[in-house]
Amino acid sequence: MAERVFTMPDLGEGLEEGKIVAWLVAAGDEVSLNQPLVEVETAKAAVEIPSPFAGRIVELHGAEDDDVPVGAPLVTFEVEAPTETTGGQPPGTATSRIEYPSRVEQPSPAHGVRATPPVRKLAKDLGVELEMIDGTGPEGRVTEHDVRRAADLGKEPSPGSEDLRIESVPVVPIRRVIAQRLSEQAAIPQVTTFRTVDCAALTEFRRELGVSPLPVVVAALCRTIEAHPPLNARWAGDRIELRGKVNVGIAADTERGLVVPVLQDAGRRGIADLAAEVRRLAEAARAGTLAVEDVSATATIAVSNTGSYGSEAGTPILSPGTSVTMAFGAIADRALVVDGAVGVRPAATISLTFDHRVLDGAVAGRALTDLVALLESAERLGGLPR
Repeated sequence: MAERVFTMPDLGEGLEEGKIVAWLVAAGDEVSLNQPLVEVETAKAAVEIPSPFAGRIVELHGAEDDDVPVGAPLVTFEVEAPTETTGGQPPGTATSRIEYPSRVEQPSPAHGVRATPPVRKLAKDLGVELEMIDGTGPEGRVTEHDVRRAADLGKEPSPGSEDLRIESVPVVPIRRVIAQRLSEQAAIPQVTTFRTVDCAALTEFRRELGVSPLPVVVAALCRTIEAHPPLNARWAGDRIELRGKVNVGIAADTERGLVVPVLQDAGRRGIADLAAEVRRLAEAARAGTLAVEDVSATATIAVSNTGSYGSEAGTPILSPGTSVTMAFGAIADRALVVDGAVGVRPAATISLTFDHRVLDGAVAGRALTDLVALLESAERLGGLPR
């Protein structure tokens, strides 16, 4: 038998620590490979970290609510024999970026209540027993609203206090980081340009494929990048870096705030594959079950589907490390001039926010014009990989 120390992995670019929300194992437990060990909240998302070994838990390093730096001891295991997982780490240590097995989404028997780590934390802070709450979320998941409602039911309001009560909502780590990053991004000279898209061809095409408009738009964006590489570039101080691989950050609205999981290597995927991955990332983001690799990858461009919540148009702020964020508004009937006559057509507003250090207005405008032309052409849409 040998002891192995598993350290806090690198959960994403620029993240230096993770907060322990809940341990899913205890000292003395026998665990299997890939079994969830701990729920950790980072600046990007809440994730479960799986076990890189099969063996017995000797020691857990850190308590709930502790911030554990990347590279610091997290769990000590007793295993049958050392197994290198990182190709270069000294014996007795397991640490990596994301090279251990992917997470398992099934809840641990000790944590049978379906709730995300931040909701569990809120319930603990408010003194609410999760087991006593009937969840109203998907598949019976307990939501933040459920917890706050249960907490309010246990309060005795003073006479006349209903109209004067002010609720103080604690700022969770991800909201603090969102605020900090938005402030940093605001210093970048960014401009937004807009176009109206006649969505008649897009609507027919996506119905034919049985997908939502978003994966088709992402596929069209990847095709446009081939002709306009600066869309996929970034400012690096003394140079502009043009990236070949297209990793699309997909903005997702969740109970915890804005989360941007990364759809990796989108330029090499067909529309059906993109649709499945967009759906998976959105569902996992809302449920708080994103895998480590979903948030640790670097986005090279970002997309915000503002139409998903009914918004007609948006002026998105750039995501860190990107030079372009595209927003696609709601598709609705509008009066458009087609072949010299006014008619009712399904249409949407598409916007492109860009880093003016990397792209000039003319470059961004030509790229957006090409993207719109692709989306409006049934023939060119048919040429996208399916």
